[in-house]
Amino acid sequence: MARLAQTAGLTDVQQEILSTVRDFVDKEIIPVATGLEHRDEYPQAIVDGLRELGLFGLMIPEEYGGLGESLLTYALCVEEIARGWMSVSGIINTHFIVAYMLKQHGTQEQKDHFLPRMAAGDIRGAFSMSEPGLGSDVSAITSKAVKEGDSYVLNGQKMWLTNGGTSSLVAVLVRSDEGHSPRRRPRRRTGR
Repeated sequence: MARLAQTAGLTDVQQEILSTVRDFVDKEIIPVATGLEHRDEYPQAIVDGLRELGLFGLMIPEEYGGLGESLLTYALCVEEIARGWMSVSGIINTHFIVAYMLKQHGTQEQKDHFLPRMAAGDIRGAFSMSEPGLGSDVSAITSKAVKEGDSYVLNGQKMWLTNGGTSSLVAVLVRSDEGHSPRRRPRRRTGR
């Protein structure tokens, strides 16, 4: 049994969700993961199954059509999915990051438009952070968002777009000049 699943005091709902996900992983992921991995094939049938289970809306509030579950429930499910195939947990995690950003920081219009469709799995999120020459070092990001009128113009270059081939909504991490100065990198000490 996975470590988080041993958490004391799980509710009946959490246990039921976890059991459903565990069964799905055992029956639908583990038997095919190695073959899909070796063929470098996108696990569409698995993703469709996760969609049917409602996992794309696991933490999206009920008012937007999601299940409104806790971060613990989410972590329990991701741990189970990763047990079957780590790459599939990345599909869910990236979607969650975008949905969470919208829930916490989106306008009401964005929430109303995107979150119900994300909860249903009709829209899946991708996250664009990495840049050439710096990978995932967010403190060194050089891509910028410059406000022009009521819009922003993005300038820069990104790579390795997680979920990029199958998503329809992309969150892009960039710098802006609004309210924050770039962090300074710590000086490296040279030994004497």
